[in-house]
Amino acid sequence: MVAPAVDTDRLDEVRGAVAAGLLQHNDRFLPPDRVRRPFALSLRDEAGAVVGGLVGEMRMDWLYVDLLWVDKSLRGQGQGKALLDLAETEARKRGATHMHLSTWSFQAPEFYKANGFVEFGRIKDHPAGHDNIYLVKRFS
Repeated sequence: MVAPAVDTDRLDEVRGAVAAGLLQHNDRFLPPDRVRRPFALSLRDEAGAVVGGLVGEMRMDWLYVDLLWVDKSLRGQGQGKALLDLAETEARKRGATHMHLSTWSFQAPEFYKANGFVEFGRIKDHPAGHDNIYLVKRFS
């Protein structure tokens, strides 16, 4: 008899089987080139230390932005915009047509909207007292 069970002790086995089954299903609908390719941009100071950056990955013809951060001392000077602009330029070179990300309401949703992103989803009160906001930018 088949029944769901807690199986965290065998996470790797379960993850492998679930991923393989899902991949087999997805193969019927998605393009063959689905390799996730790392993507990273940095801001460095005179000493070479990272003082900001953008990290994500190319997924098919989209750039997913996982992390974007600019040191507090550099905020308000256009460095975040410069990172987003460079990300778009580089993503386009790699065939991207869109970029997407998520941010919390206490982070920078208005910054992203001012840079051409549009909200397409929101989870209210996640974490408690804040919203998790999903944004997308279509390259024109």
